[in-house]
This record gives sequence, structure tokens and C-alpha cells, in this order.
Amino acid sequence: MKCQSFAFINTLEYNQRMADTKPIPGPRGRPVVGMIPEMASDMLSMFTNINNEFGGIAQFKLFSKPYLLITDPAYVKHILQDNYRNYIRGRSVETGRVLLGNGLPLIDGDFWLRERRLMQPAFHRQRIASLTETMSATIATHLDGWRAKASEGQSLDMEEEMTQLTLAVIIQAMFSTRVTDQVKALGEAFKVASSFMLWRSQQMWAPPLWVPVPKNKAYNNALKTLNETVYPLVTAARKNPRNDLLDMLLEMRDEQTGEGMTDEQARDEVVTIFFAGHETTAMAMTWMFYLLSQHPEVEERLRAEISTVLDGRTPTFTDLPKLTYSQKVIQETLRLYPSAYLFAREAISDQVLDGYRIPAGTMIFLTPFVTHRDAKYWPNPETFDPERFNAEQVAARNPNVYYPFGEGPHLCIGNNLAQTEMQMILALALQRYKISLVPGHPIGFRPEATLRPKHGMRMTLQNL
Repeated sequence: MKCQSFAFINTLEYNQRMADTKPIPGPRGRPVVGMIPEMASDMLSMFTNINNEFGGIAQFKLFSKPYLLITDPAYVKHILQDNYRNYIRGRSVETGRVLLGNGLPLIDGDFWLRERRLMQPAFHRQRIASLTETMSATIATHLDGWRAKASEGQSLDMEEEMTQLTLAVIIQAMFSTRVTDQVKALGEAFKVASSFMLWRSQQMWAPPLWVPVPKNKAYNNALKTLNETVYPLVTAARKNPRNDLLDMLLEMRDEQTGEGMTDEQARDEVVTIFFAGHETTAMAMTWMFYLLSQHPEVEERLRAEISTVLDGRTPTFTDLPKLTYSQKVIQETLRLYPSAYLFAREAISDQVLDGYRIPAGTMIFLTPFVTHRDAKYWPNPETFDPERFNAEQVAARNPNVYYPFGEGPHLCIGNNLAQTEMQMILALALQRYKISLVPGHPIGFRPEATLRPKHGMRMTLQNL
């Protein structure tokens, strides 16, 4: 009887809490379609306008279904860190499973915890340090290939160049010399498969994969190439380790069970690392070169640091902490142009957040792009200013207003690897070239899987 009374009291308290909640503000939208036209035409402007008008939590509708936009740093912390178990990836990643299977960013709960625990040691600093020689050689080879274009005054699309470069880096870091003859085919297959995944995520309806329409046939052929390449490489790595990233993943063991990855798990994580490990870095570098071309004073200071620290040498892992200004440039680039500009979560139970009721099943959008540019937290937010990341300013700032790699337990596992690669590309590129935006080239946003430039990024090179 006491237990029944206690349960009854809890139910009353819960119902009272729900009754006392306040309405979530937000735009009314259009009849039937809600905010679909605004979402389709300019999603980032829509999110920015909603935040400016309604504040850090707002509700809007797509067709008849309500969604939440959350930008307030305290609310972001609640969802991504303090109460992350209630806010899962859920339906937001279903399309990604077409290509990535059960890769780490697509799973939740105990399965995620096991995979995270299993993979974490492979991304420790000492492990990353062992990959830097391979990374620097791959980067240098690609950058040296620009010499002829620079001599002839040709322009190049930095978005395309950085995509090719970072894909080559992650393939070499993952497989070392195992795929010398397969790099081109593997890169092309991944490009086709990831483009298909993005296209499919944007469709209201798409035919099942077995229907032999051209897009499905191209994707299925690309997936076949990926799987027929990756699975044998996993088998070979188990037999003959070479101290690359794949070996590091395969040698990891769960501390509690002693189990390692199955071949299928290894395949899913390899393909996921391909996607997350090159696309985000490529877009960050594209925007970084654009910003430097528009801010010669920052570029000059950056070149001076690189010259002083490296004196013309190829950077090593131990050099990178000394390149402190380059770290600030990277951080400020990711503030203005976060590659992962949007995170989605689904509430799995009813919650009350600061007096606002969030029902189970609610889909929530959190966007670093908006929070990073909010004048409430960032003075002159549209200005590119690496000094924002001086130790004093960082210490005085709410840490939850900056989350380019996410936040809390689901913080991107590869963030240190990405920042290492960015520092190396930046140093090696500026040692070789002066990089300038083609005059009059238009700048706009193309928010897809990552934050891309709408018109590419045509740039010219000058040999140094």
C-alpha cells in the first residue's frame, strides 16, 4: 500500500509539473506546410531569424509536425551533456544507415557505450602522433601537385581540392600501403555512395534500393566496391598488422568483456571514419583559406609563426602545440563555419526544461552555426578574430556557447585527429603558396551533410 501511495504521489507531482509548463514560443508558419518553404530555401537564415525573434528555445512546424530549435547554451548543455541519455539520435540518422551501418555517430544506448569504449584508445594523442608522418607525406605530395597550376596562373576549386586531399589522408592513415592500387577506386566509390546518401536524405520518398533506377544502380555498385575492398582489408589487417588506424581499431579490446570488433563492426566504423574524417575537415579547410585570403593581417601573423617554429621544416606532431596562433585560427574558423552546423536529437520521454515541456518523440535541432554567431555571447560575432581564443577570453566565456565537435559524452571521437590534420595542412600549404580568392567569386552557404560553400571556392596560387 505504501508503494502504491508513493507511486500515486509521484504521478500527481508529475502531472502538476506538466500542467505548470509554459508555452514554447515560435513562428506560426504557413497553413498545412508550416515552415517548409523557408527550410527549403534558406535553412540557416530561417534558424537565425527564429533565434533572433524568439530566443534560445523555439517551436516551429514542418507540415503538421512540431520541431524544436534550441540555441541557448544552458539548454544545449542539458540535451547534449547533463541529460544526454534522454535525447538520442533516433530517427535523425536512419538515412545514414544506408551507407554507414552501425557506425559510432549513428547509435545510442549500451551499444554506443561499448563501441565508444572500444574505439577511444585508438584516438588517444600518442596513437595520433604515430600517424602524422603518413599524414604529412600525403599532404605534401598533394600540395606539390599544385605547382604547375600556380606557375601558369590557373585557379582551382579549393572545396574540391580539400575533399580530394582529406580523403587521400584518411585512406592512407586507415590502410597505410595496403591500398596503393585501390585508392582511386575506393575514393570514387565513397564519393558516389556518400552523395547518394545525402540525396536520399533530402527526398520525401525514394524508391527501394532494389529498384534498378540509375541512382540506385550507381549506389549499389559503389557500395559493392566499398565492401569488396574493406572486408578483405580487415581480414588482411588481422593477419598482418602494419600499425595504421585500421590496426589500432582491430587491436582494441573491451575492458569489461575482452571482446574486440567483429568484421561487420570494423567495416561500419571504417566507412564512418571515411565520411566523418574527411568531409568535415575538408570543409573547415576550405573556409579557412577563404578567411585568410580576406584577412591578410591574420595570414601574415600566421606565416610568421610557422616560419619561426618550423624554419622551413615539415611539421611533426611535437611541433603542433607550439603553433598556438594556428590553433586559434582553426578555432575561429570553426566558430564562423562549423562543418557540423546542425545536430538532431529525439526525446525518448517527456521532459520539462526550464518550465518548457518537451514531449517524448519531439525532434530537436541544435545548431552551432546560430549559437556561434549570436551577439548575446560573442561581441561582433560576424568578425573573424582568432584572438577570441586567447586563454583569458576562453576562461571568461560560457563553455557551452562553442561546440563545433558536439558536447558531452557524444563529443566527436576524432576531434583531435581532425585538428591535427588541419594544423598540418595549414602549415604545409602556407610554406608553399600564397592563396587568394578569385576576385568577384560569390560566397554563399550550401548546408548539406556539412557546411559547404554554395558556389565552390575558386582560388589562385602563387608559388613561394
